[in-house]
Amino acid sequence: MLENNENYTFPWGFHLGDLHKENQIIPLYTSSEEGGFCLLYDKDSEAKADVMLESLCLELLTTMPHESLSIAMFDFGRKKFYHLSPLQYLQLYKIAHKPQMMLELFGEIEHTIISRYDELICCNRPTINDHNQKSKHKQPYQLVLINLENFPTQEVELRRIQNFVESAAKAGVYVIAFGNQSIEESPNQTTQTILKHFKTLRVTQGEFALTNEIFEFAELVEESTFKPLDLEKSYLMQQVLTNADLEAFLDPEAIKLEENTKVQ
Repeated sequence: MLENNENYTFPWGFHLGDLHKENQIIPLYTSSEEGGFCLLYDKDSEAKADVMLESLCLELLTTMPHESLSIAMFDFGRKKFYHLSPLQYLQLYKIAHKPQMMLELFGEIEHTIISRYDELICCNRPTINDHNQKSKHKQPYQLVLINLENFPTQEVELRRIQNFVESAAKAGVYVIAFGNQSIEESPNQTTQTILKHFKTLRVTQGEFALTNEIFEFAELVEESTFKPLDLEKSYLMQQVLTNADLEAFLDPEAIKLEENTKVQ
């Protein structure tokens, strides 16, 4: 829990890129009010989608107050976000890359959501955003990245996923689920629950489909050229490190050693 007088909330929108029209550059955001979105791409567009998503995450980490946001990743495929990985040592980025790790991390996130509904969310403060505007004791936010090809696993019941997507945003937990467009044909009910709950941004042959669901000002899109977010990630990561209290993490008593790391 953060204790300061800084008045902050989760940003009103996710920065997806910029619209370029003649000499004008207009940042394009999609609302975060719904709690997140799905990012679906074809095989040829995966790398482009990854660049946008990693830039979005790093920008959030640099623009929000330090320790107000952490990122959790559910993915046991190949490493996608090389610039986020070092932030694991600052406890700003956590990745679950095995089924058991995914179950444990999801359980931790569930516990955060449930405890906030029990202890903090009420009629006068219906969301964590409202709580953080009124309280000196700020609650940190969490951005959850879900590779839909890996999670939810069969061990996670449909009821838990339904409760998660319906309650996460008010509790300060936001979701970006991603995967190949073929995942839309999945028979998995838990996967379909996530796909149906969140709006979808599709990337096909490198082109981002900016529907009214993603960005309501369609006339601006038609008159402009869209360039997806592609920021200088090394610089942003350095900014995150600069904002961090590195001395605290170097304190031997604060260092948490990983378990089960003994060489066999």
